Amino acid sequence: MRYILMIAVFLVGFLQPMQAGINATSANALGSKFQAGWLNGVVNVAALSTVLFVLFAASSKSGGLPAWTAIRGMPWWAYFGGLIGATVVVVQLTAAPQLGAAVLIAIFVCGTAAGSLLCDRFGLVGYAQTGISPMRYVGMGLVVLGVVLVTRSGSG
Repeated sequence: MRYILMIAVFLVGFLQPMQAGINATSANALGSKFQAGWLNGVVNVAALSTVLFVLFAASSKSGGLPAWTAIRGMPWWAYFGGLIGATVVVVQLTAAPQLGAAVLIAIFVCGTAAGSLLCDRFGLVGYAQTGISPMRYVGMGLVVLGVVLVTRSGSG
């Protein structure tokens, strides 16, 4: 199962620069970054709603809309997940045309890696608290070096 998840993460990571480019193209066609972000959200809700209802039809235990009691029982900070997702979409669709896919995603990965180290180190937002080994710091340094190389390499 771990390898299947790793492949799935790789595949969605592979699609990330495409999503940013698609959303930037949508913003250009619609004339508004926020309209493009909204459209992205509508398609997201439609896709997830379809999956939830298909799962509900297959088994009432794993699908359908969440119960209000479950929603009210979530930690207060859990609601920021949607806000973060919307922010990612708008920032990426704004930055993609200016930075290009390689620079955009290199910097995004660097920020993701740095945030991940903090989540692991302090056990933030539901992650188990784990120590950060010296090798992870070396890995983070290599990610930063990768950003430097990608941003300074130019297009040639």
